[in-house]
Amino acid sequence: MNRQSGQPPTYRHTPVARILVVDDDPQYRRVVRIALTARGYGVSEAADGFLALEEVRAAAFDLVLLDWRMPGMDGGETCRAIRSSRPVPVIVVAAPDREAEALAAGAEAFFRKPVDAGTLLARIGAVLGRPS
Repeated sequence: MNRQSGQPPTYRHTPVARILVVDDDPQYRRVVRIALTARGYGVSEAADGFLALEEVRAAAFDLVLLDWRMPGMDGGETCRAIRSSRPVPVIVVAAPDREAEALAAGAEAFFRKPVDAGTLLARIGAVLGRPS
């Protein structure tokens, strides 16, 4: 009970940030999902750009973590389509030669694969405005 009002205490619930992980490598998605959920993020996955667009159109995400090389729709097309669909931040993780393209497509940040998990988590936290 709240001593001043006699009412039960109220607790603030911090909403869980939702992250969409888009990569055609299921093992990579699994590792990233484990790291993100351990930090309290809600995680959804998509194996390609088409599925990512379906996910983004169907649900609200706070961030998209996007691979560049994928079958069908590459990371550039996917990033531009996501950004035109919803104002969600995108972080691209790809080979070093794609950085300029990723940033030109609208990504907030770019990391070279393989990326250090701690660095990636710190950037995710910074983009979302919360500690990592």
